[in-house]
Amino acid sequence: MSKVELNDEQKNVVRRYVEVWRRFRRVPDGDRSFANLDEDLAQGPGMLLCGILVEAEANSVITADVKDLQFFAAIFRNGDSAVPDMTAQEVKQARQYIIHGKGTAAVRWWWVKPPFPGAKANLVGRGSGPR
Repeated sequence: MSKVELNDEQKNVVRRYVEVWRRFRRVPDGDRSFANLDEDLAQGPGMLLCGILVEAEANSVITADVKDLQFFAAIFRNGDSAVPDMTAQEVKQARQYIIHGKGTAAVRWWWVKPPFPGAKANLVGRGSGPR
């Protein structure tokens, strides 16, 4: 029996999912690790150590996320309100980016605004200078 392998696009979907997950979801340190994601993906389909189930022959390469059911539902089950700390627009943008590779990964407001009063952020292409 030949081993089914993930193709590059399937691996990219998983990488984009992890990228967006890291931007939006906050969990205690050590609760979830993606340190060996590429090594896990090289092993082929199955349950990754980070809790993501990948299946090469399914309609969607990610078929479950046992450590974050809400985020998985928001992205793969069209649950625009499944993640309370993301707006519907952020979910839609994340979904397009993760599943189709279209657009860019959504960015949290605190990546654009300074998180502390008095701090300044330099934004390229937004306005005329530091904010």
